[in-house]
Amino acid sequence: MPEDEKESIIGKTIMPRDMVIYKEDTIASRTLIMSREGTVTLFAFDKGQGLSEHTAPFDALAYALDGEAEITIAGASHHLREGEMIIMPAKIPHAVQPTTRFKMMLVMIHAGIQEKALKAGNAAEKGKKEKKKEEKRAKKEKKKAKKEKNKRKKEKKRAEKDKKQ
Repeated sequence: MPEDEKESIIGKTIMPRDMVIYKEDTIASRTLIMSREGTVTLFAFDKGQGLSEHTAPFDALAYALDGEAEITIAGASHHLREGEMIIMPAKIPHAVQPTTRFKMMLVMIHAGIQEKALKAGNAAEKGKKEKKKEEKRAKKEKKKAKKEKNKRKKEKKRAEKDKKQ
């Protein structure tokens, strides 16, 4: 199936390596899925093309569809052949340098970002609850202090009244 064909692939059996074609002196790509939860993108690297070292905010799974490449993760080199896959962890430098023409499927899961957002949201919610508790406690203390002040005032008045008698 040519890469520029726009018909839906949902519910169809496909051969991923046929969905992206090599282009001379370039890297071709085709995004199959793009959502908040993640992406699935196909890449075709012509010989001599690659991705220099970079980082990504999420874990990524690279699955070799055709050819071979050297995948470097945190300085360690891994040889990837057709049918093999490797996981590149989030925020760790990695690079892709094909040794032949090379096609891969890249799957990125954004769940880590959502989990962090959820944790941050939970922490914020916990902070709000703690703040409310503190405000309630302070209000109670203020009320208690006011009561004490009024009590002392009454006692002082009573003492002055007793003194006059």
